[in-house]
Amino acid sequence: MTDLPGAPSSGYIRLCSGVARRLTRTLAPEPGDWLVGPNGLRLVGTEPVACTPQDVVLPRLSRLLQLLAAEVETFVIDYAGGEYACLAFDEAGRPLANVVARTPEEAVLRALVFVQTERAANAASDKAGPSGGANEQDNL
Repeated sequence: MTDLPGAPSSGYIRLCSGVARRLTRTLAPEPGDWLVGPNGLRLVGTEPVACTPQDVVLPRLSRLLQLLAAEVETFVIDYAGGEYACLAFDEAGRPLANVVARTPEEAVLRALVFVQTERAANAASDKAGPSGGANEQDNL
């Protein structure tokens, strides 16, 4: 399936179709993205593309970088020994994500999903409150 020139790796396709699906299903296909679905793998061109619910958007690297930049203050992408690392930091310089993958797209997407998942978990925890949902009168 990934024998097309410039096609995404099978690992990236699995990531977009699996754990990152919550994010990728919210994306409309843009030129330069790839789509995978019942009709196979195809590159999105400048013409509008009709998507089915079974289609999965595989965002291009530049789009992933924009999405990550909107989520974190700073990030670094590094390459060594055949692998890519993506490190993300908050405004105080605290690490938010540190992931390693075979492709830059996969590293950035994994960091993005990790940051969003952590934020969602923290927001849910904050909603429950420090006493697990107990109200103020229980503490008097």
